[in-house]
Amino acid sequence: MIGARVLVAAAAGAAGWAVRDYRKWRSLGPGGLPPNVAGWITVTGMRLRGRDPFEPLEPGEGDVSRILLDLPPRDGQRPEVGPHPVPHRVLDQHAPEPVKAALQAVVAELAVPPLEIRTSGWEKHHDALCVRGGPEIAHVHPSDGSMHVVLGAVDARVVVKRRWGEYHPLAGVMLGLPATYTLLYPPRTLAEVEVLRVVLTAAVEHAVSGT
Repeated sequence: MIGARVLVAAAAGAAGWAVRDYRKWRSLGPGGLPPNVAGWITVTGMRLRGRDPFEPLEPGEGDVSRILLDLPPRDGQRPEVGPHPVPHRVLDQHAPEPVKAALQAVVAELAVPPLEIRTSGWEKHHDALCVRGGPEIAHVHPSDGSMHVVLGAVDARVVVKRRWGEYHPLAGVMLGLPATYTLLYPPRTLAEVEVLRVVLTAAVEHAVSGT
């Protein structure tokens, strides 16, 4: 009898957690999975394969991009990042609307040949900065002002170490995400938008040189 009660309590606890986690996941907004129970089950399985978001999978060769040599450390604590890898979002320290608009404007400014704006192949719902006819470089998440960007391996290590972002938990693991697929934290001020402009420029140089 006691064993049955324990099982019932455990089942109820697990069901309660599932409902709460599903609601938290849905609150993150659209991503690359359908916003239904099937999508949540899929992302729950993905969580089991996540990597350490602060450790690189590949050491990288060569020097850091010259434009990142003077990249300052980000002030304050890192924001809290949600446990769900899809959609991969920041839970606090969101960008104010004017700052978010300024960041979107920077992305638009960079979209000159050989670059273009097209729908993100990973996010499915947002515009992304891409090499024309080539790989995706970066996209902004409208919900929080964070970004995903593909950097060179050494550049990514510098950006993560200086607290401007962290690796996607599935980068280099699954979904075809490059090992340097990096989440950039939302800018809190216009000055931080300019820092992210530098990081984006390094990403563009890496993408163009690779094509």
